Amino acid sequence: MLPPELQQLITNFSEHYESYKNSDYNETALRRDFLDEFIKILGWDVNNKANLHEAFREVIHEDRLKMKETSGKSPQSKAEGHNRAPDYCIQQGSTKVFYIEAKKPSVNLRDDPSPALQVRRYGWTAGMPVCLLSDFDEFVVYDTSVQPKNTDNAAVARIFYCNYKDLDAHNPKNAGTETNWEYLYNLFSKEAVWKGSLLKLKTSNKKKGTQEVDEVFLQEIETWREALAANITNRNATITERELNFVIQKTIDRIIFLRICEDRGIEEEGLLRTAAGGKDIYRHLLNLFMDADDRYNSGLFHFHTEKATDDEPDTLSEKITIDDKVLKDIIKNLYYPDGPYEFAVLPADILGSIYERFLGKVIRLTPGHRAKVEDKPEVKKAGGVYYTPQYIVSYIVENTVGPQLADKTPLTLKNFRIVDPACGSGSFLIVAYQYLLNWYLGQYTRKPDQYKKQLTRTGSGKTGGLVNPADYKLTIAERKRILTDHIYGVDIDTQAVEVARLSLLLKALEGLNSQEIQKELFNERVLPNLSGNVKCGNSLIGNDFYAQGLLGFTEEEQLKINAFDWDKEYPEVFKDGGFDVVVGNPPYFNIQTLGAGAKEVKYIQDKYDRIWQDKSDILFYFIYKGLQISKGSLGFIVSNAFLFSDKAQKLRNHIIQDGRLSRIVNFEQYMVFGDASITSGIFIFEKGKQKTKAVVVKEKDHSPAEISEIINNDKNYFDVNFTQNDVFALVNEKIKLLNARIDKDTTPLQDLFIIGKGMETAANDVFLFKEYPSKFPKKYIKKRLVGENIMPYYLVDKPDYLLYIENVEDFKLLPDAIQQHLKANKKRLSERADKKRRSTAPWWNYTFAMHKEYYHLPKIWCSYRSKNNAFVLDETDEYIGLTNTTVIFGTNAVYSLKYLMALLNSKLLSFRYKSIGKQTGSGVFEYFANGVGKLPIFVPDMKKAAEKEKHDNLVALVDQMLALKKREQTESVPQTKTMIGRQIKALDGEIDKAVYKLYGLTQEEIRVVEGEA
Repeated sequence: MLPPELQQLITNFSEHYESYKNSDYNETALRRDFLDEFIKILGWDVNNKANLHEAFREVIHEDRLKMKETSGKSPQSKAEGHNRAPDYCIQQGSTKVFYIEAKKPSVNLRDDPSPALQVRRYGWTAGMPVCLLSDFDEFVVYDTSVQPKNTDNAAVARIFYCNYKDLDAHNPKNAGTETNWEYLYNLFSKEAVWKGSLLKLKTSNKKKGTQEVDEVFLQEIETWREALAANITNRNATITERELNFVIQKTIDRIIFLRICEDRGIEEEGLLRTAAGGKDIYRHLLNLFMDADDRYNSGLFHFHTEKATDDEPDTLSEKITIDDKVLKDIIKNLYYPDGPYEFAVLPADILGSIYERFLGKVIRLTPGHRAKVEDKPEVKKAGGVYYTPQYIVSYIVENTVGPQLADKTPLTLKNFRIVDPACGSGSFLIVAYQYLLNWYLGQYTRKPDQYKKQLTRTGSGKTGGLVNPADYKLTIAERKRILTDHIYGVDIDTQAVEVARLSLLLKALEGLNSQEIQKELFNERVLPNLSGNVKCGNSLIGNDFYAQGLLGFTEEEQLKINAFDWDKEYPEVFKDGGFDVVVGNPPYFNIQTLGAGAKEVKYIQDKYDRIWQDKSDILFYFIYKGLQISKGSLGFIVSNAFLFSDKAQKLRNHIIQDGRLSRIVNFEQYMVFGDASITSGIFIFEKGKQKTKAVVVKEKDHSPAEISEIINNDKNYFDVNFTQNDVFALVNEKIKLLNARIDKDTTPLQDLFIIGKGMETAANDVFLFKEYPSKFPKKYIKKRLVGENIMPYYLVDKPDYLLYIENVEDFKLLPDAIQQHLKANKKRLSERADKKRRSTAPWWNYTFAMHKEYYHLPKIWCSYRSKNNAFVLDETDEYIGLTNTTVIFGTNAVYSLKYLMALLNSKLLSFRYKSIGKQTGSGVFEYFANGVGKLPIFVPDMKKAAEKEKHDNLVALVDQMLALKKREQTESVPQTKTMIGRQIKALDGEIDKAVYKLYGLTQEEIRVVEGEA
């Protein structure tokens, strides 16, 4: 049934239907009389009764967007013809989630393509999955993940349509049993959006292969880069690689900046299109850029030496030549109908995401002076570019900046400074800047008469006798001051620094109009120069890197290292003790892969000796540096590997000693960075000694709203305590006590048995075969074990085959067939790093064969990745593991490997390992030798009959399990196979019971282990 309020609206509309359809009843009246009420029924605060500032109100009326005249070749291209705005923008927090576009009832929404294209362009550019179009007579939902084209008819991307009379009816096109009203409510209501209705739709849209605005615009500007690179290198024979990258980045940034300003009404409409309408386009553009320098004062348009900045002016752009056709094609696609974009609604985080990936590539010049675009080396090392989602950035900013502002006023915030030491395109800085803008506005509007110079009044200023914050905004001068006083950033990439500055400048202009711009120009240029705030440099390496002088370093190497001294670049900051807040998402990759080679690694080893460990991750040193330069809070999202990694032990010890770690959000299965196989965590450090609280997000499927709800609810956090020289196990007090009980009176596995890893060949293509290599004698062939071969108690015999020669001391003793095979690959084998590093190492064998002297013994294997413990016994000497496979050798004659396997495969030690091993995506844990070796083993006293009986009882149970597992794999009759499966399950339970008894667990503790308490 329809809600009574909606039924009344339908009745009112129906009574005057003919009048509405045939008169000049306009959309303003329609919104007031019907759509406002409809949105209220969906649960949204239409009239801002909560008295929230504009940035946070749930419904923004006529979101600022300037529509343009078009002259398309088809009727469909005339999507706009006058200044318009999306009639409603619905927000969740400060995130815009969908638009509602209103039309007067006389418009035919089913067949007219113009309103459809209009709302689709809004939604698509804003990155929204769906938008609603309505005149109350008709309700139309469009899938705005589908790129709009000016030739589309009204049915393209339409996923729902109904007449107001049919709101209570069932639509045969809708899945399930929903009525039309229920469909709209379950998609657009405040309750549904909070539960993730739009996110689920967005995920579904991605699966069907639609291209969102970030993908399309990224492809667009990548095409510009290639076209500009080819043309500039062709027309400017002496240009260098660095000059080429510089001038192309500047040109693209300047064009995008001005185009966005046009759509926001700050620049003259069609400014760039007019410049591209004649000949000598680049000269016309240069004139626009120089005019912009006079207005904006931003480093983006910095052509002449000025006292206010240390940045060198751009003298290169005026000297180059670019052909008209290249620029004409670029600019043409920035305007409708050739381009689908509405830049006024392009969110800052989407623009940042586009730029972050764009900056992952660089232009190289070939010896023949041809331009080639390729991935930057550091991007290859890191496995790609990953942009931090907005809700994660917001959480970090709110939990680092927020607490420090709690007891501050505008008068006491004078020297408050925020920095991102690896700022990239500036995503964290943008959110931090917006947070401060909102905070200052909230402070000022409490006493608007006192802060007249900082405020511009946009409305009456009062509601019911009370000050209405929504009727005020900050002046341009105040927005500039807040930016330059508080926001700082550093990045090693000069292009990233340019983009971060650009992003901040666009944010500073947000919400301003041309009248305000003109008014500000009477006093000074509109924007600040950010050269003193956002700087280019290496956050980890200072100029003491060159302690022995610059000799031996080329200019290219110096630029690559890009040494940066924090105290010299920001002397005023460090005179005050450092930054108040450090935030960001620093890079993660192995320190050994740094491109500058051994000297750079050696510097970091010496400079950061307190936390240095071999093969550590670059992010460790960013955490250390962040704590060094911060006198207050630090908030990073990083790979969570350091919680358990042995190579992070010194870092963990330092964090404990620092004492500021206050909050951890550990994403065990939820993949913050989408397809990237990186499990991550948020780590918040606060000023002063802190208790550490943690929340663990175990599930992988959540909407951003659900994640925000989980991590912002203090009830979900539990206290954690860490000790020196141990992992950071994020378990609550109950599990911590249980772990201690399990460990009591036990011995670490590594103290009882030799534990190793699989062998390494560093040339699997030479030693590994998919089919059995019958040309070699059988004694030299082993079966290779991988994770999919290893099940609890059972080894799946579907192997690849390995040539195994590690038990041969002399090459000449090998059979001829093997000698010939190895000789045919001698160059490949000799060039392996280990063979080149150790000149005495034989060229023909494996590179790493640790514990090869034990490989003839019975052994237990485990896969290096599994959701639960999976250990299997191998008494055949037929198998071998490579690289990450963990192996436990039968080096202890007192205790049976079968007894050990019963413990290792039990629910109890599987539970215990979850506080030892590192969890990767989808609930999978890594099983390396150093983690497996920490498992607590109950060691029976074999001289005591009762304890020997416990040992032998488990061995007997495992014998039964091995027999059942073997029968299960060979049985072909389904009924019998089912029976055996039940027996295996029952036997598993018997083994678990015996293990619980062995470790002395109570029934309540068993319930915790089994996830029932």
